[in-house]
Amino acid sequence: MKIGIDISRYLDDSGGIGVYSANLLRYLLKIDKMNKYVAYTFFYDCFPANWKNAEKLNIFKSVSDNLKINRIKWPTWCVRKKWENASLEQKEKMLGDVNLIHSTSFTVPQFYSTKLIVTVHDLSFLIFPEYHTSENYNFVLRNLLYLNSRAKRVICDSNQTKKDLIKYFHIPENKIVVISGGVSYIFKKEINFFEREKIFRKYNLKEGYILIVSSIEPRKNLARVIKAFVEIIKIEKYRNLKLVCVGGGGWKNSHIYELVNKSNLKNNILFLGYVKDKELPLIYSGAKLFLYPSLYEGFGLPVLEAMASRVPVITSKVSSLPEVAGDAAVFVNPYSEREIYEAIITLLEQDELRGKLICKGLERVREFTWEKTARKTLGVYQEVLNL
Repeated sequence: MKIGIDISRYLDDSGGIGVYSANLLRYLLKIDKMNKYVAYTFFYDCFPANWKNAEKLNIFKSVSDNLKINRIKWPTWCVRKKWENASLEQKEKMLGDVNLIHSTSFTVPQFYSTKLIVTVHDLSFLIFPEYHTSENYNFVLRNLLYLNSRAKRVICDSNQTKKDLIKYFHIPENKIVVISGGVSYIFKKEINFFEREKIFRKYNLKEGYILIVSSIEPRKNLARVIKAFVEIIKIEKYRNLKLVCVGGGGWKNSHIYELVNKSNLKNNILFLGYVKDKELPLIYSGAKLFLYPSLYEGFGLPVLEAMASRVPVITSKVSSLPEVAGDAAVFVNPYSEREIYEAIITLLEQDELRGKLICKGLERVREFTWEKTARKTLGVYQEVLNL
């Protein structure tokens, strides 16, 4: 059988969704020697700016010869125009005449005969529409409208998202499969301190900072974090403490940068933007603690990455985050600046608690592997192909 999988968000540097699609495909290629795979660098309504990025595609080439990368050498505007004007049969030809397609990024295309599986990572656009741009809201809603009727199965990362799918889209429970994500091996490798020193110089870092890994958008709760941080650095021994934020630009974030400027925190808060995959484990390894008090997550992969990197975690007691973190984190009410402040102070000052959380975190991440994710997903493929 021939299976198509969307990796367009991986090429577009789109955070967790890109990580999910790339690792899923890599491990499918490792464990499945029976089926052929086609990877889509563009898919449906997603035409990423970097869709011809050959360097990022190299991670798949060494894994298996069962893969064809669907990379059409046309300008993006030309691909989009051809796709939009194509019939259903023509679209299936452009996608390689596969038996099954796995859409990994909020898109539910219509096909003539190909079977469709869709992964939905979260429904934050419906639960917190005020935290999204109208363009993003309309894009996701337009693409998910036919989720119930077109998809043979819907995969989600957590039981929280499963509940949301049933509530908002009335998906039958027997059509939904919960398959959690994994933690990449790069976060479990021994750190090369020579390489880390180069990265520290590049980003002007010094070991012992508070780390956040997320896009800069309202749902990630950075405004409350910054207000709590302002109070912490008023304490003399923490006046040189740094808050390091790693992640793409996001949206609706001008108030966050204004808050930093107004508080004169440019020397204490560093926005590194999107960093390369190989740099991220080195940046995690220098953190004193990891902070992730998001208002809503469908999974929360950075929590596991931090645990795998031996960094104690503070996260929210809402949505899927308790489900992911288990008993290996300090939990806070994300709407309480006071709780965020107290949790940070506690972890900064209690070495014994930090040590316990590091041990619990390492134990916790053993439950989340990309191989397990791939095996469970392959089971869904086989079930759908036999329908």
